[in-house]
Amino acid sequence: MDLTLTSLWHWTKLTVRAPATASALVRAAKLPIEVSIMMIALAGIVSGVSSGFLDYLSGAPPVEFLMADGQTLSFDRSGPLMQAIYAVGTGLALPYAIFQVGKRMGGKGGLADIMAVTAVLQLVMTVILLAQTVALLVVPVLGFGFLVFGLYVFFRGLGHAVNIGHGFNSLGLSTGVIALSFVAIVIMAFLVVSVFGIGPVGELR
Repeated sequence: MDLTLTSLWHWTKLTVRAPATASALVRAAKLPIEVSIMMIALAGIVSGVSSGFLDYLSGAPPVEFLMADGQTLSFDRSGPLMQAIYAVGTGLALPYAIFQVGKRMGGKGGLADIMAVTAVLQLVMTVILLAQTVALLVVPVLGFGFLVFGLYVFFRGLGHAVNIGHGFNSLGLSTGVIALSFVAIVIMAFLVVSVFGIGPVGELR
């Protein structure tokens, strides 16, 4: 399986047009889990730094949540380095959660299979994210279009990746695995933040 910069564009087009075929080819390649981890880390670093850089250039305001008592909980946006760390952590947690949840729902894929199909999808999403970043700086409306397109490609691609990776024959079952995996990641993130104090700190105003 070739994963040069030139071939990455090929994988991007294939994932957009035929995500099931892309995932089947990736699984058949039997990528070592170490290679998949490296790809996920690369995708996370590039996407995290790009997002942080875009926030810095655009002067994005803090993220705010209105509380029930009328106060506002405000979170300052993280810099490129922290965003890259969060992206890598999430990128690694997602396939692991999909593997564990899918296995308990009858999936036959190994951790290496799930890591591989999600790693290539994350690299493809990095290509789309870079295009979105450039578009937001030049033509914001076009950047929003890339955002919507990227979400569509990601969830469609992830559905087929889980379906192929776990050997399911049901996109509905794959969707259930994805939903439960995201819930598991949110719970785990909450526990990590609570126990170790790692993560953004909010301020009540």
